[in-house]
Amino acid sequence: AVVSTQSTGGLLEDIFHVELEVTDSRSVLSAVKKVSDIVGTDGLNLLINNAAIMQHGKGVVGCSDQEMKETLDVNVVGPLSVTNNFYPLLKLAAECNSHIPVSCARAAVFNISSELGSISNTKTSFTTAYRVSKAALNMLTKCQASEFIKDGIVSLSVHPGWVRTDLGGPRAPLSTKESVEDIAYMITHCTEEHNGMYVRKNLVPEPY
Repeated sequence: AVVSTQSTGGLLEDIFHVELEVTDSRSVLSAVKKVSDIVGTDGLNLLINNAAIMQHGKGVVGCSDQEMKETLDVNVVGPLSVTNNFYPLLKLAAECNSHIPVSCARAAVFNISSELGSISNTKTSFTTAYRVSKAALNMLTKCQASEFIKDGIVSLSVHPGWVRTDLGGPRAPLSTKESVEDIAYMITHCTEEHNGMYVRKNLVPEPY
């Protein structure tokens, strides 16, 4: 996990690296404590749930019970646990910035999803467990959005593009820099109208 703070001029001031294993409740609680010590009474403005696993090439028949359980544990239960435990800090930030319209400048949750989580666009069973987990993450985002907005927290599911990472592989068209720039745009431009949405580059809606 990475935590950054800003100077009074709005410029990046400090970056802190905090160890966090999303499937380990003790690790999550430890991270919350460390982040709380860093941000203090300002709270946490933005939580990005990015951790995910995918075992390549397996359809329905090739997907074992264990693979499905492990994938859901990291890709769905992980974001649920992390968000719920960081929620008091998000709520604190929203309260401290109540004069600001609902946005990432106030408080937000970004769940990094995938176009493979789109049910309506699914034409193949390739990477079944991963697809199922991202579709479930999109539903989790919808539920978070309906519940969190009352506290001034906006929630989105974000498709980051097909990116050249260990998960995306070397054939992916986007570099990490390009994907990060796309996500940064979404962070700085999302508003209350995007709450609960499933989006890609430039906040374009992705079909559920």
